[in-house]
Amino acid sequence: MRCPEMISELWQGLMEDDDEQLPWQAPLIDIARNYHGCSDITVSLGDLFYFQPGQHGYIARKIALSRPGVDGALVVRPSFFVQGEEKFSTREQVLNLCWSVGDRLMTAMAPPGAPLNEYCVAVQRLKYQQSANDFDKLDALACNSLGRWGRVGFALDQRRLEAAGPLQRKGVSDFYGMVAHIPGVRSLARGVNRLFSRRDQRSRMLPGHRLIEAAHYDHRYFSALCGQRKNIETHIFVDGAWYNLPITMDTLAILPGSIAAARFGVPHTLHRVVHVGREEEPAEHLPAERRAQNVTLLIGTA
Repeated sequence: MRCPEMISELWQGLMEDDDEQLPWQAPLIDIARNYHGCSDITVSLGDLFYFQPGQHGYIARKIALSRPGVDGALVVRPSFFVQGEEKFSTREQVLNLCWSVGDRLMTAMAPPGAPLNEYCVAVQRLKYQQSANDFDKLDALACNSLGRWGRVGFALDQRRLEAAGPLQRKGVSDFYGMVAHIPGVRSLARGVNRLFSRRDQRSRMLPGHRLIEAAHYDHRYFSALCGQRKNIETHIFVDGAWYNLPITMDTLAILPGSIAAARFGVPHTLHRVVHVGREEEPAEHLPAERRAQNVTLLIGTA
């Protein structure tokens, strides 16, 4: 949906407010204080630091908006963010605009006559790294902060997510994840998986591309995406092949999710996030990363 003026207003309110310290600019303790969630990343709110190779790789800020009742006041969760000794609350005008976008999204995308029950609007700012090496370091930081058994599980999940073809099936992928670490048989197991990967279009990656977020369906009605991308791409799976979905500052790219599929019969969209590799420059030659570089703004309804 082409709407550059609306995106510009959203971006200015959510990304260009100098009074707000975004989590990728914050000390780790502030991220922890602003975390409101659990082990289920889909329902967590606040500041999120989520790095697991091939599954997720971002720092994010997420808020949820709702209007209980017919004419209820807008409820914001969380209502503020800690910034050192201070607190920051998103301006009411910006929050109302976010709600308006979500409300218009539901009205426009739901089939005619479909009942629109109470829903909430999620507002997420997702930060992806510029350098593939930085992804590796953040993955290692997340892994090494775990206990011994946690690190084992981290490694098993990494192998499990690499499973291709019939090895992707529920239960089978868990078994493959374990076998792929057993000395003496892991080479054979990984070799078989590579053979399946060559035939599995869903697992196919172009040279120089690195999987950041595995193929998945969003668990909501709809997700509308815009942002500033440098070397991050969102791919959608259509007719047995992956296509780059342009994420720009001029349009909202709208993806139906699992709830829309279940309640409206609207096919949900399989998608993934990929880092497009380039030759690494020495650290001292890299430009200073801007606040909004490789940031995706997501307005979703659930």
